[in-house]
Amino acid sequence: MFERFTRQARTTVVGAVEEARRLGHDWIGTEHLLIAVLRQPDEPGAATLARLGVDAEAARAAVERLTDRSGDGIGEEDAEALRALGIDLEEVRRRAEDAFGPGALDRTPEPPRERRGLRSVLPFRRGGRDRRRNQGHIPFAPRAKKALELSLREALALKDRHIGCEHVVLGLLRSEDRLTGDLFARLGLEPEAVRSQVIADLRRAA
Repeated sequence: MFERFTRQARTTVVGAVEEARRLGHDWIGTEHLLIAVLRQPDEPGAATLARLGVDAEAARAAVERLTDRSGDGIGEEDAEALRALGIDLEEVRRRAEDAFGPGALDRTPEPPRERRGLRSVLPFRRGGRDRRRNQGHIPFAPRAKKALELSLREALALKDRHIGCEHVVLGLLRSEDRLTGDLFARLGLEPEAVRSQVIADLRRAA
């Protein structure tokens, strides 16, 4: 499939990896693909989003807020699995803050000063995990893979022989997972309406 990707679309995929590293995430999701495609605001699809007032900076800020409040320190895939079981981590956080004050779940108790054994000299201090993330392989989340597969379907539906940024955007807009839907909502985007505008822009440019 990737042999069909244009240079700009491949740049988007590489950019998604960079955004995941930048945000300290150990997964590559649809949110990272969205930020990456918005880094090329003159490309088809991305240009439509830019005209609607959405840019990479706004998307990155929305992702930071969304993943900070939905992940609560656990893996994003685990957070999604819990949501599928009806466990809303944001609601858990809200109730904890109501009971114990803002940032209750973010507080890390300091270890007793008198107990300075082996743990104190091992590289487990805060930030170590992020450094490992930045150095190792970061996998694509299933929903990101699905969005890229949908970009191929969009290209076929439009009878295009290539997969460009416009198809990636259309694939993202067809995402049905909750996190991507919440992200679009935070950005003030209604996927079906935006999809229609992207296709209209492509037809006018043809």
